[in-house]
Amino acid sequence: MPLSYKKKGAFAMSVITFPEGTYHFNDHPLFDFQLNRVVMWNHGDPAEVQARGGEITDFPSWERVLKELSAQAEAREDWAAAAGYLRMAEFFMVPDTPECHAVYDRAREIFYTHFTYLFAEQGGPIHREKVPYEGGVLPCWRVLPDGASKGTILFHGGNDSLLEEFTDALLYLAQGGYTVLAFEGPGQGAALRKSGLTFTPEWEKPVGAVLDHYGAEDVTIIGVSLGGELCMRAAAMEPRIRRVVSWSVLPSIYGALMADKPAEIRAKLEHWLDENNRDAILDLYAGLAEREPLFRWSIQHSNYAYGTSDVYEYLQKARAFTIEPVAERITQDVLLLSAREDLLVDFALYKQEIDLLKNTRSLEFAVPGRALNGQAHCNMGNTRFMLDLILNWIDRTLER
Repeated sequence: MPLSYKKKGAFAMSVITFPEGTYHFNDHPLFDFQLNRVVMWNHGDPAEVQARGGEITDFPSWERVLKELSAQAEAREDWAAAAGYLRMAEFFMVPDTPECHAVYDRAREIFYTHFTYLFAEQGGPIHREKVPYEGGVLPCWRVLPDGASKGTILFHGGNDSLLEEFTDALLYLAQGGYTVLAFEGPGQGAALRKSGLTFTPEWEKPVGAVLDHYGAEDVTIIGVSLGGELCMRAAAMEPRIRRVVSWSVLPSIYGALMADKPAEIRAKLEHWLDENNRDAILDLYAGLAEREPLFRWSIQHSNYAYGTSDVYEYLQKARAFTIEPVAERITQDVLLLSAREDLLVDFALYKQEIDLLKNTRSLEFAVPGRALNGQAHCNMGNTRFMLDLILNWIDRTLER
């Protein structure tokens, strides 16, 4: 389906459309999910991805196929797909290497060269700005609605999010009548790659910096994926947040990491972390990394984004990313969005989160299923349905 910002000439807010569906592109569940992400959020062509997806068996083949698809899209001047394929080619590359940075920079170059009409300098709705933060900057987009604003939405992603990936979603939220402030925080996008800012469990700090910069009050915060935990933490500490949308129910990073581990392993890890037994944890994970390249990549990416040197430091830091100590301070209207077949976040964690949220002004829980193509992580197969659900919820809470 055509996407709005691929049209040449003046930007038209009324033509935003989204692909919908769930595809089987690859037999490996994680590769398959990320290829669906290429199509649903990064403008990949489903027929092209279907034709090439089966070639991907490891990280080198992932990089090769996505780069080749990007070159083909560039040759036909499909700039949204060219940037999107390249953006996702970087995903499984070894982080913080010259090769990885070059791919990231080229994807951004394509995007910002060919979609200048989206930005305020050429009359578009997006104002691209930088928010100073701890010796670096947080990239921020301020997206304005066509008419009078009904309120302010503060939007951020999660563990591997980039602003450019959310372009359609941000424009759609603005089309719903809201001013949207979207930012890359520590550990994300250019805040990590250009300013060296790594993830902090105190997400209220970057949130506060953005709110201060714009003088924003009475905002609705939306956090996607890992952002579902980060936004809840920020809401507990930041009174300018009045409504919270957690677009992935994730009470703690560590809990999500342990959810699929056998009870014996969980008990050992908890004991070793409490005892600061680095060697035991490194020995255990060395064997896992040797057997499973995807696990090895996950630790490499986590160390880069969280500013840790090994899996022991990462797990210790991950334990601080939890809403449990501050959950009783979350008094806002809250919308939780989950998925029954979430590959990355155990669906059962919703029970823990709902039990923790005892003092919310209101609490709604939505679980779109397979019939709506909403069963995957972040309900990847039906973005428009999710955005409409969110906008309708914000509208209703504003009326209370």
